[in-house]
Amino acid sequence: GLNGAGKTTLVKLLARLYDPTDGAILVDGIDLREADPKDWQRRIAAIFQDFLKYGLPARDNIGFGGLEMAGDQAALDRAAAKAGVLERIQGLPAGWDTPLSRHFTGGADLSGGEWQRIGLARALFAVEAGATVLILDEPTASLDVRAEAELYDRFLDMTKGLTTLLISHRFSTVRRADRICVLEDGGALELGTHDELMARGGRYAEMFTLQSQRVVDAGASA
Repeated sequence: GLNGAGKTTLVKLLARLYDPTDGAILVDGIDLREADPKDWQRRIAAIFQDFLKYGLPARDNIGFGGLEMAGDQAALDRAAAKAGVLERIQGLPAGWDTPLSRHFTGGADLSGGEWQRIGLARALFAVEAGATVLILDEPTASLDVRAEAELYDRFLDMTKGLTTLLISHRFSTVRRADRICVLEDGGALELGTHDELMARGGRYAEMFTLQSQRVVDAGASA
């Protein structure tokens, strides 16, 4: 969906950051408002576009995804490795104990893409701690095309056994989904697989074709 279609609002409702004022979200047939918020949110692992960047050590920035396991170094390493940021952390002045801010003695600044990988590692660490629903809201927006391709080459293994909701404007990523939902004005306009939606010739097919043509044109002019 286009900007403002309601994609981020929908997943924030799913995570119960707030409740719907109309309609309902059902999980296994149960209205989500009847579930205990803390219990439900322990099952959610999420990285939103506006995820927090803590001026704290790298281990805290990732460990906050699953506080009960924050002392498990092996689990921290696995999450960071899956997000492609382990080597960067290990190369910091004090490794995992380096504050991720120059405002602190011995601290280090990260690039936008590195911060995005930290946020992704935090969500994957929540999965290590038992979360079963993974929400990724534009998780590669700050990565270059090569880094994004490398990340999504490993994406299916990273999300195996999970229910994953992925929001992305990059159709090379979207087309891999089992089900694709096109949102417009807060509602579901189209729903189906990549092949089904392309055959339908609707909004998804229009946007996919437009973006594909831009890539072709960019390659031809390079």
